[in-house]
Amino acid sequence: MMLREEMPQALRASASSNSDGIFSTTNFLVALLLSTAPLMSAAAVDNDMAPPLSPDEPAVTTANPIKAQLSWLGVTGSFRTGYWSSNRLYDDVSGVGTASAWLKLEKKLDNGIGLFAEGYSAREDFRTDGNTRANMREMYVETRKGDFDFRVGRQIIAWGRTDRLNPTDNLTPRDARLLATDIDEDRFGSLAAKASWSLTANDSLTLVLLPEFQANKSYSKFTEVIPSANNQWAIKYDQSGKAIDWSVSYYDGYDLSPDLSASYVYKHYRTKVYGMDIATTVGSNRFALESAYTQTQDMNGTNEYIKNPFLYTVFGVEHDFGNNTSGIVQIFNRHVYNYSTPDTSTSLKLLRSVVISQLDRNQDGISIRIAKKWLNETLETELAGSTLLERNGYSLRPRVTYLWSDSIKLLAGYEYYAGNSNTYYGYLKNNNTLFMELRYFY
Repeated sequence: MMLREEMPQALRASASSNSDGIFSTTNFLVALLLSTAPLMSAAAVDNDMAPPLSPDEPAVTTANPIKAQLSWLGVTGSFRTGYWSSNRLYDDVSGVGTASAWLKLEKKLDNGIGLFAEGYSAREDFRTDGNTRANMREMYVETRKGDFDFRVGRQIIAWGRTDRLNPTDNLTPRDARLLATDIDEDRFGSLAAKASWSLTANDSLTLVLLPEFQANKSYSKFTEVIPSANNQWAIKYDQSGKAIDWSVSYYDGYDLSPDLSASYVYKHYRTKVYGMDIATTVGSNRFALESAYTQTQDMNGTNEYIKNPFLYTVFGVEHDFGNNTSGIVQIFNRHVYNYSTPDTSTSLKLLRSVVISQLDRNQDGISIRIAKKWLNETLETELAGSTLLERNGYSLRPRVTYLWSDSIKLLAGYEYYAGNSNTYYGYLKNNNTLFMELRYFY
């Protein structure tokens, strides 16, 4: 998957503007909280059942009964407002004001069942008609029986050990349209059933069944066909907590990022992804390698409207400089098998090859991230960026975060893209944006 530090997300879905979404999601979350209260009360009096997944929670003492109830329910969240000099819809709109509410429920019951739900309602460019986005990012139940952990519901499943660029991360999608200041807040889950078997204290085997398909989302003027998938699955063997951490994985399901057909319709095709990652720490350095081979439906490379099979590899070194300062340098490579020079006679044909990262046989690049914390770790500065080696294209993303108090956080930064028209960085020039955000946590 391509992140903003490497190559921004490909064009995936038309932008939506559902003015009722903010109300429907909010009502759903309120209903969810109310409906779980009897379940929690019943579980609280049944002390003979399985032990909880986490230690008993301390009693809440507060003069505010609303806060006491929210804390007992396991509810947290934030209200946010901000300013963006541009949106992420590849247009010329500027001066975008935002307001959003984020809500999270996380509760461990005495009967060993865990409840989790997180969603948001956001209004982008509230001075005009703008866009309203509402999404239940995750909502699942989980439990543990002996050496087995089970989780069922809508969930985010993120795999990989390298920093932000993860070739093995192919199960659940992102929404590149969302004006979110944190990189991973654009993730959202798919309906899934996940079972993990702890073979030893360090080794586990995980099986994931995905009865629905959720695609990556980004603005596009083209129609997108979403497949009705009920037989996607993945498996991973993982070793963690030893001198060398590693995993091997396999995914059989639809590609999160679509291909553009001859009739200019976005279509998602079946893929098989064989992945691995490995990481170790030596002194103040952490080394990580991650790679995945994707088998597509055009194994011979004869159909220009379907991706060729490809190998995507990332190798990185992270160094701890001390004094709350760290730096990461990564190199990445995409190798296209059975490559032939694509037809770029029109701008749309060129764009087709650019957004799927198959304009060239090999695409090489470097990503960096430097971070430092100041003022007793209340102030954090970060500079992230990436560049291609063969073509003229790069991105930069400086960001500053200040924790004013336990309840208030301030964030500011800039996303900058530059490059030729034969790179996706160049296509994103209209998305260069300054952003500022204020968050209040409750």
